[in-house]
Amino acid sequence: MTNPYGQPQQPYGQQPPYGQPPYGQQPYGQPPQPYGQPGYGQPYGQPYGQPGYGQPYGDINAIPDYKGWAIASFFIGGILFGILALMKSNEVGQHKMRGDYQMALSASNTTKTICLIGTIIGGLGCVFGIIWLIVVLASI
Repeated sequence: MTNPYGQPQQPYGQQPPYGQPPYGQQPYGQPPQPYGQPGYGQPYGQPYGQPGYGQPYGDINAIPDYKGWAIASFFIGGILFGILALMKSNEVGQHKMRGDYQMALSASNTTKTICLIGTIIGGLGCVFGIIWLIVVLASI
């Protein structure tokens, strides 16, 4: 006979066979079974709630703000990209303080994109500047 939870039930007054643990106890060395019926509620060891409704997707402090790259982009890629990157980098910090994971991740990705564009444009400007300087010095 089994109880509603699918566990074997001993008839009243009878002892389990020799070597078997009493009803309700786990054998030595085996992990305990989760409470509740299988298929109902949350899986064992999972946090409550649905993802996206107050539950973080990961560690919010692991989201990079790219502040150093934004400052370097200010000098390499020009004032416009540097200011935009610094503003977005500050937004990442503000969203992280509020605990808004999705907005912090979005602002971090935007900051990375702006820094990348600024760095590429700044690098190309440096390369063209060096080529121009070589051409000018060679023509003298």
